[in-house]
Amino acid sequence: MLSSSAPLPAKIFGFSGLAPFLILALSAWIFPDPYRLLVFDILVHYAAVILSFVGAVYWGLALCNFNNKSKSEKQMWIMFGWSIIPAVIAWIATQMVLSAALLVLILGFVSAFIFDLWSGKRKEIPFWYLKLRKSLTLVVVITLSSALLQSMIA
Repeated sequence: MLSSSAPLPAKIFGFSGLAPFLILALSAWIFPDPYRLLVFDILVHYAAVILSFVGAVYWGLALCNFNNKSKSEKQMWIMFGWSIIPAVIAWIATQMVLSAALLVLILGFVSAFIFDLWSGKRKEIPFWYLKLRKSLTLVVVITLSSALLQSMIA
């Protein structure tokens, strides 16, 4: 029987990965210039790495499905194709000015979650993964939005 609860390692590593988002978003409100600019830079780059990782999950899923031939060629193209899009979005964000970078990253995480919802409906990902990603994405979007707000008023 499949469990609807996320495996403990996934929960621990997933929620631990939120610590830099929370610490950096708070630091953006506390630190004075020029330290705040360094905090923003670190936050943008950390978010870019995590967004790339979120996409890479689908590369791994596609590899597993490729070996057991459980997906059509079209489905494989979609999974492999989507897997690189978050990394491209993340890379583009790192080339932008701060407010644009944060906005693009927020949209990237939201887009990735929408793709997760679509994949969940198609039963391509476990239900527990969708539940975990919902919580993680919510915190990430809130912290990046907080940083975006701070960057606009600083």
